[in-house]
Amino acid sequence: MLNMDEITELLTRQWHFPDLADEAALARLWRLAAAQGWFDFGDLAATVALVRATGAAACPLPVMDGFVAVELLAEAPEIAAGIAAGIAAGDVRILVAPTNRAAETVPFMEGGMAASHVLVLPPAGGRASVRPVEFAVPQPGLASPAWARLHLGGPEAVVDVDPERAGRALSLLRLGLTVRAMAAARHTHDRSIAHAKVRRQFGRAIGGFGAVQQRTATREIELVAGELLIEDAVRRHGGDAPDGILATELVVSHAAAVAPHIQVSAHHTLGAGGYFEEHDAPWLFRRVHADIALLPSCPPPRGTVADILIGTATDLPAVDSTSRATAMREQVRSLYAENRTRARVFAKGDDPALVAAMSARKWFGMTWPTADGGHDATLTEQLALQDEIAYHQLPVAHAMAAVSVVGAPIVKYGTAEQKARYLPQIRDGGLTFCLGYSEPEAGSDLASLTTTAIRDGDDWVINGTKSWIANAHTAEYIWLAVRTDVDAKLPLAGISVFMVPMATAGIRTEPHQALSGQICCTVSFDDVRVGDSARIGSANHGWQVITDTLTGERLLLASDIAGMSRRQFDELLAAVRADPDSAAGPSGSDKRARLSGMAVQVQAVKLLLTKAAEKAESGPAHTARLASSMAGVLAAEVAEQLSRDALEILGPAAALCAPDAPGAGIFEQGLRLSILAFLGGGTNDVQRGLIARGLGLS
Repeated sequence: MLNMDEITELLTRQWHFPDLADEAALARLWRLAAAQGWFDFGDLAATVALVRATGAAACPLPVMDGFVAVELLAEAPEIAAGIAAGIAAGDVRILVAPTNRAAETVPFMEGGMAASHVLVLPPAGGRASVRPVEFAVPQPGLASPAWARLHLGGPEAVVDVDPERAGRALSLLRLGLTVRAMAAARHTHDRSIAHAKVRRQFGRAIGGFGAVQQRTATREIELVAGELLIEDAVRRHGGDAPDGILATELVVSHAAAVAPHIQVSAHHTLGAGGYFEEHDAPWLFRRVHADIALLPSCPPPRGTVADILIGTATDLPAVDSTSRATAMREQVRSLYAENRTRARVFAKGDDPALVAAMSARKWFGMTWPTADGGHDATLTEQLALQDEIAYHQLPVAHAMAAVSVVGAPIVKYGTAEQKARYLPQIRDGGLTFCLGYSEPEAGSDLASLTTTAIRDGDDWVINGTKSWIANAHTAEYIWLAVRTDVDAKLPLAGISVFMVPMATAGIRTEPHQALSGQICCTVSFDDVRVGDSARIGSANHGWQVITDTLTGERLLLASDIAGMSRRQFDELLAAVRADPDSAAGPSGSDKRARLSGMAVQVQAVKLLLTKAAEKAESGPAHTARLASSMAGVLAAEVAEQLSRDALEILGPAAALCAPDAPGAGIFEQGLRLSILAFLGGGTNDVQRGLIARGLGLS
């Protein structure tokens, strides 16, 4: 097994100064890497790890070409062993050129000045040939070292490649280019973070400036999404899954869109220091743009993401990480099949029959301990439940919200009496509540709370105002955050949480209709008196009560948004498939490019949510919070972008809410509701600030 420390050490030693690393240096590295075992290929995952290492070093060593060549030649055992041995030893330094031309010359060959052979591969399958390089002509430009036009000799070996294997080879070559580009962009990004921590302007580190933090968080989200898409594609290709090519095209579409942006954004942070070639950044810049520029020379075997989705019955690949999560989805789909007529597009209230059916299945509170009426289900199962409910538009949102917002904190911090009072209602789906965090001048910034609860004997007296409180006009309770110690030195100290009946004397609500049609209220408290039994958790420690469950709550909110987006995407895809020429245009059209981009984003959100759930279940708390914030930000932005793009693709009919409108009105309602996705659980700008701080910027 290859040792990544040894790989990094070799690259650092042999490729530390890319401006001095000419074709002779690349040939020398090629041989040294072969001696270290780089080209004695194991599985695809190990090869991708090597490609990632070369990308971070801005090095064009064609590792994936070697992997693909060995895999293709394996079908001709009489010639494969000798060539594979030469590749492993570094004597045969092979590139792969996808072309149908009579291959006497091939242009734009990365690493070509150091290559000894080329495997000429007909993209649609046919007779592939291994040809020696007779001489090479450099093609100076963006790439460093320069690409080369290679003049080839006659075939030394031939192998027949069927279309399926040719498609896999092309897919892996495209995957290799994007892995290398994303790794180069990641390295520049990481260098920019390190720079932002120490570079000072106006008396403080530039990492504390809002613009730097926002850019940094955006890059991190794009990189993590790309890395998860790559991981998924490698897993599917490595297991010979039928959707490996689609998974790779999702990677390619994402990387082509974001890798150059990440690189340039990181240069903004690095400033002048990253512009000069003593720094790594210029060479990484060349690497990113050169690799992305090479993608058209290696055609997609089945077209773009949109071409695959429109032209086949293929759906986006499932991403559940556990069989239990998959089983949970199947159970929800079964419930939907039994209650199809009860589904509603963005219903404003719960359906009692569906709530009862879910309660009978013990789905409310299923992640709670058995002692509290749950059955110790995983967060991953809970996310699968939430996602499927949102996808099928089952009207049980209020009952589901009570589980995570109210139930989870009571399970952890509630008294025996509070558990006995509230948890059975939540498990039955019958507890209605509203969330009392936001205030007129503070928004959701709990550090700036002004609503107070002052102790008066055995009671607390509450005064203040809460704003934009959804469903306060119908809720039985308000889950209320107030300041109980007005003299606390730290802003987040002195906060307590109360569960207050909305019928309590002194509470007044003023309704407002939101853009989505939802009713929210201003809730005023005028000398509202509640007993100490209404307090959840210790006095003045409400911040802990709120934040200990915030990661799971944020993930469930993001999962709800993601399920809705997934449904919108499938509705859009169905409409396009019904009339592809009119709705999406020919291959290469702008509308198809938009559809590909939407598919990438929907899939990236699914992967981010799955990874965030895994971290929440087993990782350190700070990494779980970081992952949940990234998932929430991307889910919200995808919801808005998808709805807007759907209207542009489908035209005016998608802006209608009638039952016979496209998607039964899901697109226009989704667009109006998408603004809330930016706000719930903290605005996206605030979340990006938290992500940046999680990366060490302050």
